[in-house]
Amino acid sequence: MKDFILKTWILICFIRNKQTLPTKSKISNPKMEYEMMSGAFIWEDEGLWDLKNHHLKDAFKYVISHRMNLVVNPENYVGAMRSKSFDKNIFEMAKKYFPNWIGFEKSRCSYNSKLEDRILRIKKVEKWKFEKMINN
Repeated sequence: MKDFILKTWILICFIRNKQTLPTKSKISNPKMEYEMMSGAFIWEDEGLWDLKNHHLKDAFKYVISHRMNLVVNPENYVGAMRSKSFDKNIFEMAKKYFPNWIGFEKSRCSYNSKLEDRILRIKKVEKWKFEKMINN
């Protein structure tokens, strides 16, 4: 029941904000940034940090979480926000309402060994920092 309610809320959020995210980059070499709440990554040109609508930001955490798992080798699966199938479902839903969003470019949603190495290194450091913070 919780998943149904959350999925419905996300659907409404996507419908209300459809096609509001950037489709072209204004930055020649956008930086990848770590998003702590989802444990995933975004690129600075994707417009997610620029949103004034915090509901859409929250909904996209499932999208970027699933996308990160598309970029890494399945053997290095890094986890999901809710479940693998839930995140995938939300990812597909987002593609329907934001089909031209820059974050859905093939280079950002496909396996990439260099990007995988970078993601896994950053995640390892972030985990260490978090554990250090908790233990202090």
